[in-house]
Amino acid sequence: MSIKVNSNKVDWVEGETITELLRRMNYVYPMLVIKMDGVVIPRAQYPEKRIPDNCTLEIIHLESGG
Repeated sequence: MSIKVNSNKVDWVEGETITELLRRMNYVYPMLVIKMDGVVIPRAQYPEKRIPDNCTLEIIHLESGG
């Protein structure tokens, strides 16, 4: 059982939320956009949104600069 995160195969953890996955994968960027199977997930849903098996996630970190 696995999921894809930014085209990389990652072990799937039953019941894991987006917030828990970000912690497990050491994402520390403050500004992220996450798409689950092509659908943008609102930040407010990260703590409750469970990741299904065989899901494809795109995690995009935004940077600002001048």
